[in-house]
Amino acid sequence: MGPESLTSLTLLTGLFGVIFGIVIGWRAMRAHEKLADSMEWLARQNYRKEQDSNTSKIE
Repeated sequence: MGPESLTSLTLLTGLFGVIFGIVIGWRAMRAHEKLADSMEWLARQNYRKEQDSNTSKIE
């Protein structure tokens, strides 16, 4: 096993690590976006219920 093969192995390992990190980061970003969208939807629903409740109290 010469230095060329060790260099190739190091480059392939590094490339795999970078690609793996990008994929994991992308999936985490998408999951956080979905979570934020869900929380925004729930907040809007809660706000609408409060507005409806306040309107019915006035009448």
